[in-house]
Amino acid sequence: MGINLFFKHKMDTRNFVALTLMLLMFTCPIHANPVRTGIVEQSLGRDFGILVGDIIEHYYVVQVPADYSLTPASLPPDGELDYWLELLNSDYALIAENAQMRRYRLHFTFQTFYAPLDVRALVIPSFTIRFNADDKAHPVVIPAWGFTMSPLKEIAPRGVASDSTQNAFMKADLRPITVPTDDLQEQIWILATGFIILVLFWLSLKGYLFAFTRSPFQQAYHQVKKLRKYHAEKSAFTQALQAVHQAFNRRAKQALFAHQTDDFVLQHPELLAYKEEIDNFFQSSAETLYSEQKKASPSDFDQLLILCRQLAGAEKLALKKS
Repeated sequence: MGINLFFKHKMDTRNFVALTLMLLMFTCPIHANPVRTGIVEQSLGRDFGILVGDIIEHYYVVQVPADYSLTPASLPPDGELDYWLELLNSDYALIAENAQMRRYRLHFTFQTFYAPLDVRALVIPSFTIRFNADDKAHPVVIPAWGFTMSPLKEIAPRGVASDSTQNAFMKADLRPITVPTDDLQEQIWILATGFIILVLFWLSLKGYLFAFTRSPFQQAYHQVKKLRKYHAEKSAFTQALQAVHQAFNRRAKQALFAHQTDDFVLQHPELLAYKEEIDNFFQSSAETLYSEQKKASPSDFDQLLILCRQLAGAEKLALKKS
């Protein structure tokens, strides 16, 4: 029985402690973490080696409670802040907000017109930005910013004799660094040579490379051979006849007609053996060109190819004998 009373007393004590802790949790006020206000981020750039006329840009991220908003009129007006300092621009933007806070980004652009004689320390003064919520105001101070300026050129020489004619203030110009181009030139020559070879090969395949030195009948032979592939088209045979006529015209150096073939072969005796074939060509050409055109067969193209090959061979043989 004593043991039972002991355990009962022990359990009552634990229940009392647990109840007390619960009462404390519900009765004690819970304090949320306060919203951090003021400047939380900033970017000010370098603070040394600034020269006359340099642009200085400052960025600030300011955090305030959610019910406060920035008062644009509190931004410093653009213009001259001092005889050596000018505020070119000041702007702001709301970049984040939630139920507890708002974040603004402030951007200030300064330009300095001070020309120091030596390295000099200067300070951009502080100013205050106001954030309002109804009848309440929350000022945020943009702190002063110190920096050093340097002259473009020293005014007085240091450790240089007065009779020295050398410029002791300006550093010598950097010598240009030459870039080796031997490998590049070799690659360019290889590519250019390969390109020229490919172009010459293509021209020779197309028949353009030696077009001016070949016989006109050789050129006509290649044209008729290409047109033979399209023998099913009525205009293909007409074009083939015209190609052969152009060869005769180039050889005669004038437009050659059927009644002029006698004089033509007399002027070009190497073609005299093919006088009959030439007359037959002009006759069949007239029948085809000046009558109702009929569909040509591959054999019609073959006759033109044989004529061109015979005439081109006769000219080649005459050149060898001469």
